[in-house]
Amino acid sequence: MLYENVYIFARALRVIDAMTLGISAGALWVGAVHWNIWPASTRDDMLLFVGCLVVSFLFVAGRMRIYYARRTEHLLGELVALLQVSLCATGVSCILVEVTSGGLPGNLYGMTALAGTVSLLGTRLMTRLVLCRLRRGGRDYRTWLLVGRNARSAQIAEEILANPHFGICIAQVIDLPGRADGDSIGRIEAFTRPPLAQLPQAEVGNAEMIRELLVRCAIDEVVVCLPVRSFYAETEQILHICGEAGISVKLPSQAFNCPDHYAALGRLGTIPLVTHYSGPANFTFLAVKRVLDIVGAVVGLLLLLPVHAVIAIAIKLTSPGRVFFRQQRVGLHGRPFTLVKYRTMVVDAPQRRALLSRGNDTDGPAFKMKDDPRVTTVGRFLRKHHLDELPQLWNVLVGEMSLVGPRPLPPEEANGNAWWQRRRLSMPPGLTCLWQVNGDYEVSFKRWMEMDLEYIDRWSLLLDLRLILATFGVVLRGSGSGW
Repeated sequence: MLYENVYIFARALRVIDAMTLGISAGALWVGAVHWNIWPASTRDDMLLFVGCLVVSFLFVAGRMRIYYARRTEHLLGELVALLQVSLCATGVSCILVEVTSGGLPGNLYGMTALAGTVSLLGTRLMTRLVLCRLRRGGRDYRTWLLVGRNARSAQIAEEILANPHFGICIAQVIDLPGRADGDSIGRIEAFTRPPLAQLPQAEVGNAEMIRELLVRCAIDEVVVCLPVRSFYAETEQILHICGEAGISVKLPSQAFNCPDHYAALGRLGTIPLVTHYSGPANFTFLAVKRVLDIVGAVVGLLLLLPVHAVIAIAIKLTSPGRVFFRQQRVGLHGRPFTLVKYRTMVVDAPQRRALLSRGNDTDGPAFKMKDDPRVTTVGRFLRKHHLDELPQLWNVLVGEMSLVGPRPLPPEEANGNAWWQRRRLSMPPGLTCLWQVNGDYEVSFKRWMEMDLEYIDRWSLLLDLRLILATFGVVLRGSGSGW
């Protein structure tokens, strides 16, 4: 098995990558010297740079663990990992050369790194294409035994049959007698569901009989798709049997029937843990979102200084009291924080809320009143254009909020939510959201919560940018309710 067995191919890839980097850099330098683009006097520094580049690449690649079996992964993921390692190694090498020697021309660093990266990506692309062609032709394949006939095994079989370049052959699908569990589509229906019905099938009396199958058939891996609750002991027994035979076992990480969750394997020190996510978990994109929050908050606070000054003066001249209003709100996963906004009501507004409770114009635990007598004249204008929320850029800057996200609620309103609405706290609260852009206070509280969850389920950086642009339109048009 070229790509996965005994890690031979993974080790060979290290050598191939190191040779690719060295040869591409050397060929580029020789060509540039020949055509008088770079002077021959750069040879020693160039050798040092290439050596640092190769060593740094292998070190960073090892730390990022990119050399593992990728037989069933998409090519794009492997190419992106290579690109990340190459960029990191290039940066480290440039610093080392600049510190330890006279350095090289800036364009020499860039051209060498570009040539090495392109060569790496091209070599890996060709390697994967050759391997895929071999596997489609019936070579370099692995034979799997599926244990369990249910929705999970059907999904695995569908994926394998739809991707022959994985080089996986399903020898047989066996089942153990036992009661149905909640995670299956029904064990009776599974026997006739394609593609399981098209594969060799059998039912064995107990897990011990798997020993005979492993003796009769050449099996490379066993995939256990049995429901955990019903077949815990049998699954443990299969692990022992396959371990004694030196056969690896795969277990789906989605051990429980949670359709809105997806699982990822991580570690707590030396302890492997499976984490179930029910919200955005692409930490790279979430980090980019945080960077955009910081940049947006700094730019907004600085560019809008004249606007802040005008608003502060208008509030101070038209009503007694402080310019800013501070209130406790509920943030990420229930963390309390102090929200800052421009004061739009009279000073004793919180104390007068109980007297106005019958005039609440929205359902649920939230309190919104269309003609709230506590709102000042300036406050009504600020609310209509959402300008009262500009100080929350400070909350965004310090990390308590985001530019886009579910609006933060006071504790009494957040704690009054139904439990299914609690998931809206799985992302940092935001300055703007779907609710403000697509309906504001005209929607019901239940619909408001549904829109927050819809944002979380659909979240992407592009959606954030679209909502930010839409918010500018709301502010300029003054289409807020003014409540």
